Amino acid sequence: MVETVVVTVVAFAFVFATFALSHELGHFIVGKAAGVKVYEFAVGFGPLVWRRKRGETAYSLRALPLGAFVKFAGLDRPDDPQDDVDASDPRSFRAKPLRWRIATILAGPFMNFVMAFLLFSVVFVAAGVPVAVVSEVYPGMPAQAAGLRAGDKVVAVGGTATETVAEVRDAISANPGKPIDITVERDGARVTLQVTPSKDPETGQGMIGVLLSEPWQRASVFRALRAGATFTVDISKGLLVMLGRMITGRVKPEVAGPIGIAQAVSQTARLGMVNLLYLAALLNVNLGLLNLLPIPVLDGGWIVLLGIEALRRRPLNEEQEAFARMVGMAILALLIAFATFSDIARLGTRLG
Repeated sequence: MVETVVVTVVAFAFVFATFALSHELGHFIVGKAAGVKVYEFAVGFGPLVWRRKRGETAYSLRALPLGAFVKFAGLDRPDDPQDDVDASDPRSFRAKPLRWRIATILAGPFMNFVMAFLLFSVVFVAAGVPVAVVSEVYPGMPAQAAGLRAGDKVVAVGGTATETVAEVRDAISANPGKPIDITVERDGARVTLQVTPSKDPETGQGMIGVLLSEPWQRASVFRALRAGATFTVDISKGLLVMLGRMITGRVKPEVAGPIGIAQAVSQTARLGMVNLLYLAALLNVNLGLLNLLPIPVLDGGWIVLLGIEALRRRPLNEEQEAFARMVGMAILALLIAFATFSDIARLGTRLG
């Protein structure tokens, strides 16, 4: 029991560190490049465990490894009493050109996607890459008429190389009623077949009538890196589509809060390091996209405020910005409460 708790805590701290540290590192690197004075780069929150100052920046480790933060000069309003840089000072964040401020804000989510790419790539180097294999061909459908067989590995659709099930599905879905070439590997040889996807009456997308599985195969480092990039993009696109469907009410909102994430980490940690890295990559994509939501206090909200500044040709005043932050905090608190309630409800259902 104690061992399980320790493993869960260590795994949770590790996963949290991958996205929190990479996120704040993005802000830090670009902020430094922009010439913004950085007071502190901290890993964790709470009581100070270790601190060392190099130049004008203090690097610290805090007792609770549940995040990270960067303290820029002139970023917060009202001015921090420890902030010795006036808002008009060239070293202040707010004094920097708009393009540098936007770049500094966007660098956080961008680094989450970079971290996801790196973690996926490590997983694929260690465990191989997933490939799209036909596991079943439905009778009377275009795939059967074209000669596709169970066991065929799909390597290209419409002349474009494909590696994942998502890529194959996207290519087929985009071509209802249009003949496309599908190249497969069969018995050590490549075979190209022409298929005309039928149109799904509900979605209007193309379908050929196959069930695809995704077994993993050993691959070179280059292919693993390519698959890492592909997975990062595909999962981002999938999450955006799902978010759109939740907003429009086409699917029931299902989100995981801190409890759900902790459960997922605990369960995944028991399956081994590769699985934990895969989960960490997924969470980096999720958190990268979450931070881009146009909610004040999140990075996306900052971009909205900077966009308003660009249109007005002057920044919001302190009262306007404080109100925007208050609204953002309220929205974020509601989202966290909803996610936590959903976690508890799911947990209660399982226990019941």
